[in-house]
Amino acid sequence: MKPWGASEVRGARAIPPVYALALAGALTACGSSSGSIGGAAVPSVSPSGPALTYVAVGASETLGFGADDPVRQAWTQVFYRTALPRAASLVNLGIPGATVQEALLREVPEAERARPDVVTVWLNVNDLIEAVPPSLYREQITKLLQDLRDRGHTTVLIANTPPLGQLRRFSECEPFAPASGGGCDRTRRLTAPELEATVDAYNSAISQAAAKEGAIVVDLHALGLAAQHAGTENDLVSGDGFHPSTAGHLAIGRGIRAGPAGDPSRLSRGPRPAGPSIDNAALPRAIAARGAKLEPRWPTAKPSSC
Repeated sequence: MKPWGASEVRGARAIPPVYALALAGALTACGSSSGSIGGAAVPSVSPSGPALTYVAVGASETLGFGADDPVRQAWTQVFYRTALPRAASLVNLGIPGATVQEALLREVPEAERARPDVVTVWLNVNDLIEAVPPSLYREQITKLLQDLRDRGHTTVLIANTPPLGQLRRFSECEPFAPASGGGCDRTRRLTAPELEATVDAYNSAISQAAAKEGAIVVDLHALGLAAQHAGTENDLVSGDGFHPSTAGHLAIGRGIRAGPAGDPSRLSRGPRPAGPSIDNAALPRAIAARGAKLEPRWPTAKPSSC
């Protein structure tokens, strides 16, 4: 059983009705053109390398919300096509609005059944909006990584929290917090300094959990700060003022493969070391340990339109 957005090379599996409905609503919300979803999302390429299974755990960003064509342009697709061998398969388990707690209940069991070789995790912004305390978030994200790591048999990459203060979803509500259903929650204060402190606390929790469970931290926070410094942040945010744009998804997908802003030194196991002993090749080495060859997976022939 596999939620919508899941693509697989080695044969189709049924999409549960609840996710089929979510797909229709999500594509409408994102302004995507109508059409069928399925085989067209998988490029026609000849198998190359071992048949690894890649599972994406996350929320709406993981499903491509904000991109012009979520099915093809989600950051998960960018990572899948550029970082993994051609014979690899992708199972996208993202659920719009998911928190870590919901992922533990609904996504992790599906991920475990898929027996993945590689897993990406991006779960933090919805927890922050839901006011999950950093201590509880650390406990839950540690449990999630522990389950996904499967006693060290699975390579897990976890994205930390990007800077959020300049996103319209947050800035337009200040000094209050955004509400999970949209609009602002005027019963809860969240000033810019408080938001920044919470993001830092969440990222500390992610680093601690990754260090404990042997996961690889991808520093999206540094990617966002670099974009702010370069004056390109607005280009990476979609028109809804919250999700990544098509360019944002591309940058994130590349960042998760090579480290933020194309700097592989920012991809490391656990918290980033203070000195020069950063693990520059954590992902390539982890994949190579399974006999895979890293090569681009862009299609050799143009896939049919959705």
